[in-house]
Amino acid sequence: MTGNASTAVRWEDPRGRRHRWVVGFAAGRPSREPIGALSPRSYEAVLTALEAERKARAFDAAVLERFPGAMPFRMIAEAATRHVEALAGLLRRRGLSVPSDRHLGGAAARRAVPATVTCACRIAVAAEAETVELYEDELLARVAGLADVERMFRRLAEASRERHMPAFRHWVDHHPHGGRA
Repeated sequence: MTGNASTAVRWEDPRGRRHRWVVGFAAGRPSREPIGALSPRSYEAVLTALEAERKARAFDAAVLERFPGAMPFRMIAEAATRHVEALAGLLRRRGLSVPSDRHLGGAAARRAVPATVTCACRIAVAAEAETVELYEDELLARVAGLADVERMFRRLAEASRERHMPAFRHWVDHHPHGGRA
């Protein structure tokens, strides 16, 4: 693509701040203009968080498909859905479209489900640790100054660290030979 194929939309928020949302590409490269009051860097951070939460939700759903009602996946799958919806809502509030979910119900998530709930919990502990690192070591820096996005990322990291990881670890500690339910 050559030339400038972008469209700018300008608006003023309730606090009187002016914003510019540029959609499209200029000279074949992504625009450097803010996107829905998000810089391209912060927009990509939100998309990365959404992708990570969707991947976790897809794994949880695949575990529940194989082991219906399996704890702690039953409860954490509900939380994962809330996380995905919170991030999608953040994009929608800024007038941005939400990309389709390529993970939920996908073959990759089903293939990732191991033979036991305990093994699935071990995988989930590692995934939750990676999620915390993603938010704290990478994504928070990319949304610095956006209080609502920072707050959401901190809450999502906290949920992974303080609730999800302990629940999965508890299952592993108390059902070392596979467990079910």
